[in-house]
Amino acid sequence: MRIELDLRSRAGGFALAVRAAWDERVAAVFGPSGSGKSTLLEAIAGLRPAEGRIALDGIDVSGLPPQRRGVGWVPQESSLFPHLTAGENVLFGAPPSRRDARRVADILEIGALWERPAAQLSGGERQRVALARALMSAPRLLLLDEPLAALDLPLRARVLPYLARVRDELGTPMLHVSHDPHELLGLAGFALRLEAGALVAAGDPRDVLWSAAAAAGLSPRENRLAGTVASRPDAGLIEVALDAGGTLLVAGETAMGARVLVEFRAEDVLLAADRPGAISAQNILAATVAGLEIRGGTLLAKLEAPMPLCAQVTARAGAALGLREGARVFAVIKAHSCRALA
Repeated sequence: MRIELDLRSRAGGFALAVRAAWDERVAAVFGPSGSGKSTLLEAIAGLRPAEGRIALDGIDVSGLPPQRRGVGWVPQESSLFPHLTAGENVLFGAPPSRRDARRVADILEIGALWERPAAQLSGGERQRVALARALMSAPRLLLLDEPLAALDLPLRARVLPYLARVRDELGTPMLHVSHDPHELLGLAGFALRLEAGALVAAGDPRDVLWSAAAAAGLSPRENRLAGTVASRPDAGLIEVALDAGGTLLVAGETAMGARVLVEFRAEDVLLAADRPGAISAQNILAATVAGLEIRGGTLLAKLEAPMPLCAQVTARAGAALGLREGARVFAVIKAHSCRALA
């Protein structure tokens, strides 16, 4: 589905202006508190007056009342009816035959909760039931307003994969507000960053996150290593001798002897149990796993190589590799995945 926004809204002294379009199944809205994230979702849902155009697959819904826009909503608080069971909440107000309730229940794994009173559900269970209720109307677009924010980190990690299943198995387009960059990177294919009601960046989530961090003087790249350019073995390639030990081949044209900061994302570090053979990546490093950390349904492996490294892999890949503290692995890093900042 293609989603096109050209929105302007002003209320209570706050002005919002967003113009963007995307085709990716999941888009994320990122920005500091008060930047207009929830305001944007309310305008799309028709809950806040706005001027402009909201097009879902070429159909302009901006002039329609909320109930006719085909938009689902999952707020930060689940807002279930406590006197109803989980199943009654899911089916409440659902148009008949719009979507198979059993399939939604299977995907979100709430079948066993169907007869349980909503008041007896855990936080993660409530959010899954709220998600199922929103899906029962077969929405053209599902709006998620920080649905995991009220959950602690371990519970958030368990609920996040259900959002991925909705994306992959139901194909429901989503617009997901989050303060968590790991949610943004793990779920979305497109991102919008808001500041003070204005759209300041849009595109690949990694680039949007980088622009946000750069604006704040921070870096979202887990690996940051200082060093000196020791050689230039090929056009567009430099060899950096790292202060922490070892060398890395990095794409760049920096002069010999220059001090640089090499940065790259943990997700750009591939891990292998055995040393790869013929491979295009320029950096292959023997390493030992020094620690493991769960991050939004993935594993962050802290490695000891000639230099300290971080690698991010899926839980499934971690299990297949037998990742554990003390395990020996090979870290593979492409030169073009690294950024050399002079």
